Amino acid sequence: MRPMNVLVLASLNRGKEEEFSQILSRFNYQLGSIEDFIRNYKQLALVENEKEGATYIENALRKCKAAFYAAKAPTIADDSGLEIEALEGKPGVHSAHFAKPNARESQSAANRRHVLELLEGKSNRKASMKCVIVFMLEGVELIATGECKGAIALKEQGSGGFGYDSIFLPEGFNGKSFAEISVDEKNRISHRAMAIENLIHQIQKNEIQLVRP
Repeated sequence: MRPMNVLVLASLNRGKEEEFSQILSRFNYQLGSIEDFIRNYKQLALVENEKEGATYIENALRKCKAAFYAAKAPTIADDSGLEIEALEGKPGVHSAHFAKPNARESQSAANRRHVLELLEGKSNRKASMKCVIVFMLEGVELIATGECKGAIALKEQGSGGFGYDSIFLPEGFNGKSFAEISVDEKNRISHRAMAIENLIHQIQKNEIQLVRP
């Protein structure tokens, strides 16, 4: 067995990969590039694009298993979602494909547009971003969660980040969106940051050694 300080992320989303890498570095962990561990890594897209399961855990576990069995290395996968109070928790697990894009519109842009349309005229804009991370290593499986509370903006704000960042206003930032605050600020208070911190705590508490055959 070879000791490692590296985690493989089961995702082809470059924005998410960069975010995970930056957050993990705070805890002295590295994010391994999936193409260095899995020969046919692009096939992971087939798993990522499968119909969403009923829960975040189900979705994250499906992706984690697919990558772990191929990489044979410490692997993590996440599933995240936006939950809006006035929409009874939607889009939730369907956050990634919440809307049908118009011509020349990206999936993320369509999702944001649809949320703003559904909330038009509503005074209750409370929302939260949630994240579930599944960690797999030979003989070990961990689940970590994280949440960031906030609200939905009246319109898109800022140009940073990805996904729903430009319409989500985290608590404590004077109405600024995830897309407007600094990367360092976001990576300390986001739902993904909270889930990663939770996961690292579990790994260290249980004295789990990151190794690969």
